[in-house]
Amino acid sequence: MRAIWAGLALALSVAGVARADPRLDEKVYDPYVEPGVLEFEARSAGLLNAVDGAQSASVFELEYGFNRSLSVALVGVASQDSHEATRWSDVGLEAVWYVGRIPKIGVDTGFYFEYGHGLNGEPDSFEGKLLLAKQAGRFEGLLNLIVERPLNAPDGENFASYGYAASATWRTAGTLRLGAEAVGNLGSDHGWRGNTGAYIGPQVKWELRPGGGKDLDGDDDGDEDAAALAKHPWEIDVDAGWLAAIGPARSEAGSQIRIGVELERKF
Repeated sequence: MRAIWAGLALALSVAGVARADPRLDEKVYDPYVEPGVLEFEARSAGLLNAVDGAQSASVFELEYGFNRSLSVALVGVASQDSHEATRWSDVGLEAVWYVGRIPKIGVDTGFYFEYGHGLNGEPDSFEGKLLLAKQAGRFEGLLNLIVERPLNAPDGENFASYGYAASATWRTAGTLRLGAEAVGNLGSDHGWRGNTGAYIGPQVKWELRPGGGKDLDGDDDGDEDAAALAKHPWEIDVDAGWLAAIGPARSEAGSQIRIGVELERKF
């Protein structure tokens, strides 16, 4: 527990950049690290029926799990703000640190840290997340508590903002998971009653191993044994969702759509 509180204190003290309110560059992370897995991920999100014009973000990550506790990734972000062309806005490094399971309640914990170098006029940044996960049978619940701060923003903009990303999914057949996802704001150093709008809606997640079917060891539990993984080391993960605007978020858009694809290789 001391490690958990120490990590949370570090995240809160050095957390990252205050980005666009819809949190289009966020996803719901789990705290787990897969050792020896190289992963490339591309994901994109955009506003639908936006009041001030199109707004979107695309994120590209190349990640490697060094052991069961630590993974490190290179990250690039391309953004489009209202009435502007798409541009690279950030490139940086991220790390996920798996801490362990909280006794009695069975919640797995971890931390996410990212340093971003701003491009095309954007400030450098640091971001921290507390990652929580609860698994029970076919159910999986994930919660990310996010804190962000720019490092070299102009006076008046150098303050932390707080938010969350969460999902609840159930494995329905093989590795197909259905459920709901939400992203939103909790406030900033300027106050907790500001724009606390959110987006929430249905989510679909699916894992596929080329040449190996949906469930390699044939027991329909969504897991694979070591022999199956060695024979079919590639995995493709798809994550898609449509999120409706709730509360103050309705003033900026009607909804947002999200799609992400991950390609993983076990070494």
